[in-house]
Amino acid sequence: MMFSPINQALDLNKKIRYNRLYSSPFQLGIWSLIEPRGSQNHAPQLCWITPNTLGCVWMSGGREGTAGMGIMFSELRNNKKEWSSPKLISQDPIKSEQNPLLFTNEVMGAKEIHLIHTAQSVREPNEISKEGEAFSMQWTASLRHQTRNTEKRRWSNAKDLIDEPAFCRNPPIRRQDGCWLLPIYRSLETGGAFGHDFSEVLLLSADCQTPKQLIKIPSSIGRVHGSIVVSRDGSQLLQFFRSRLADRVYKSIGSLDGLNWEAPQPTELPNNNSSIQAIRLHSGRLAIIFNRFSLEEYPANSTDWGEAIWPRTRWPLSIALSEDDGESWPLIRDIDHGIGFAGQANWMLNEQLAYPTIVEGIPGELHIAYSWGGRQAIRYICLNEFEILGFESNSY
Repeated sequence: MMFSPINQALDLNKKIRYNRLYSSPFQLGIWSLIEPRGSQNHAPQLCWITPNTLGCVWMSGGREGTAGMGIMFSELRNNKKEWSSPKLISQDPIKSEQNPLLFTNEVMGAKEIHLIHTAQSVREPNEISKEGEAFSMQWTASLRHQTRNTEKRRWSNAKDLIDEPAFCRNPPIRRQDGCWLLPIYRSLETGGAFGHDFSEVLLLSADCQTPKQLIKIPSSIGRVHGSIVVSRDGSQLLQFFRSRLADRVYKSIGSLDGLNWEAPQPTELPNNNSSIQAIRLHSGRLAIIFNRFSLEEYPANSTDWGEAIWPRTRWPLSIALSEDDGESWPLIRDIDHGIGFAGQANWMLNEQLAYPTIVEGIPGELHIAYSWGGRQAIRYICLNEFEILGFESNSY
């Protein structure tokens, strides 16, 4: 009888544990799986709390849109080999708390951490929605805001940021006058499965406590999850969007003060009606992290709206780099393909990799987190810009 190598192999899987940082010749970069706190772990956001502390927030619980979905927080500190044990930091257990974002601000010399997330009314998992009505009740969501000093552990009481229902995904960008531009979007009860969602920008005071103005994004129906960056020459703003029609990543050009925006236009990058995030790198390049998949070969007709399109395909997870503010994206690298199932018969077996976030640390060093394995856990990766370029670059 022929032998099997199974009993002769060294099983490295037994060595892997949650939160621990790993490096391997068979995996890209430094990576970790942050310990899950529920059956679903989704929508992470990374933020540098201090130069020595990287923070990560995400939503965790039984199911999106149900009670008990809350916001978790974990830290990776300098000289530590693993992420800290995740802690619940949101405050409303009877709502579904989702889509957290994290950023820092100095107020009177003290550095504060700001958390903004949504909190929506819930239905029971087995409750049947009415015909033509979106199940998740995102149109009931409030934008919640809470803070803490970087040197303390206690968060302030969460407060609603604005009176009207709204949703968020990506963090704000700071204007030259110290005020903040927060991309938000409106989920409507009408329009089926989010097909009529549209985007706005919320102007916040320098201390992030006071809403000052709501700015419309023209012709933005179906263009959501805005991610704002400054143009390479510093003269204007760029905002990139997810598309509800699962066709392309869209881009809008805005004035530097964020008060005026053009109608979003399709880029060459595909989108699968899943979240994206863009950042300006120290090298001057623009980076965007996304799922390199779409259902449409060409940009969809934005005037032909009905239901949003929901391909289950949220893979591969990819990073694209641009030298010309997103006019072209010649440099792309896939960083995670899932577990490799393909073909019509088993296409649905590949696990989703979704809602990525990206920040830069040391120039050229990129930190990434995303929902891994169909929301089983949050996966963290650290890699270098040259690993996307394919060569060492001395431009930073």
